[in-house]
Amino acid sequence: MNYLITLILILSTSSSFASFKNFDFKSNRTTKYPVISKRVFQKTVEKMGEEFSYLADSFNEKLLTYASWIDPTYDQALARRWDSAQVLVYRGMAHRRELNRDALALVVCHELGHLYAGHPLKNENDFIAAEGQADYFATKHCIRKALAIFDKKNIEERAIEASKAVGEFLANNWGHKHPRIDTPDESVVEATNLSYPTPQCRFDTYMAGLKGELRPRCWYVDD
Repeated sequence: MNYLITLILILSTSSSFASFKNFDFKSNRTTKYPVISKRVFQKTVEKMGEEFSYLADSFNEKLLTYASWIDPTYDQALARRWDSAQVLVYRGMAHRRELNRDALALVVCHELGHLYAGHPLKNENDFIAAEGQADYFATKHCIRKALAIFDKKNIEERAIEASKAVGEFLANNWGHKHPRIDTPDESVVEATNLSYPTPQCRFDTYMAGLKGELRPRCWYVDD
């Protein structure tokens, strides 16, 4: 119980998407009623915490995942506190039109990537992976196993569709065009981007992870 209290009371966190504080179904981003039911929402987040708990072993910590059905923010947060790594997903994510259970699983995979994907890091002090690195981990090392927790059918197709859905989620947040497979971000950075690549670049990274390809040059420089 102390762990859950710690998780719920996170005030200062590293977050993988921009924060939005309330349902805004009037702007068409969210729905008045949840797209993902409370039961599915909570089960997805909590089951993934159990399935990927082994990732915490090398850090000598406990992985805790919590699905808050109270806060309407469509966001998620993570932190390391004492001997635990904590992921918190807010109810607002269940109201996003773009997302279903598989896409929610990819969002959680991304958060796990922040905690366990390694370098390049966003913050050396708490060993939090950069956004692009967390995206790459999410599809290369996490999403197939995550999807299989709930249904072992059509894993590859579902992983691609989940990547598209999260890509649309990100693009809608930024006011960008939806990412597409046939319109990759062809920009080349001079130094690794440790912050937020464009939604198209992030979608390209998801696809690269799924295909086992190199990290895209729109955010990553191989030193």
